[in-house]
Amino acid sequence: DVVIAIPPYYSAVERQAVLDACKIANVNCLKLVNDNTAISLSYGFFWRKDFKETEPTNVAFVDVGHAKTTVTIASFTQKKVKIITHKSNRNLGAWNFDASILNKVGQEFFDKYKVDPWTNPKARIRMLDTIEKARIILSGNLESSINIECLIDDFDLSRSLKREEFETLIAPNLADLATLIEQTIHDSGLTHADISSVEMVGCGTRIPAILETSQKAF
Repeated sequence: DVVIAIPPYYSAVERQAVLDACKIANVNCLKLVNDNTAISLSYGFFWRKDFKETEPTNVAFVDVGHAKTTVTIASFTQKKVKIITHKSNRNLGAWNFDASILNKVGQEFFDKYKVDPWTNPKARIRMLDTIEKARIILSGNLESSINIECLIDDFDLSRSLKREEFETLIAPNLADLATLIEQTIHDSGLTHADISSVEMVGCGTRIPAILETSQKAF
C-alpha cells in the first residue's frame, strides 16, 4: 500500500496515468496527494511542535526540484494545516539551470570543433551528467570544472566554471523565481510580515543564488 505525492498542477489525465502505472506495477495506491500538501503535513507532524492552539502561524515553502518549482503558503495550528495558496512553474528547476550551462558550453564546443553536441544524444547526456556535478560543486565552492574526454570524434571538453558565471547564466531563472514568489504572496492576501518563516525544499535550493533570491523576495 502506498500514498504517492504528485505535482499540484497535474491534470485529471495525468493523475489517472499515475494510478494506471500503479495498477500495472501491482501496487495498491491508497491515495494521490499534492506534493506541496505532503511537504506541509510532514513539516507539521515532524519538524515544528510550537504552533499555537487557535492563532495560525503562516509558513511559506519554496520547493525547487529537478524540473519544476512550487511556492506554497500554509497556515498551521496545533491540530490543523491549511494550504492558503500555491503557484507552480513547470519550466523552472535544476534541470533548467543545467540546460543554461549546456547551451553555453555546447556553443563553445561547436565554435571550436564545428561539431554540435546537441545532435548527439550520447554526448548530450554525458554533458548534462558532468554539468550537474559541476553545478552541485558550485553550491559550496566558488569554482568547479567540466571535463569530458572524447566527447565527440576524440574531441575533449574541458573548461572551468565559476559561480559568478553560473549565476549570470541563470539570471532569467532567478527572475522567474522572484516573480513566482511575489505572485504567490499576492494571491495569498497576506503581507510579508504575516509570514513567520520560509522553508526551502528540493535539490535546487542548495544553490546560494536561489536562497538569496528567495530572501529578497520575502
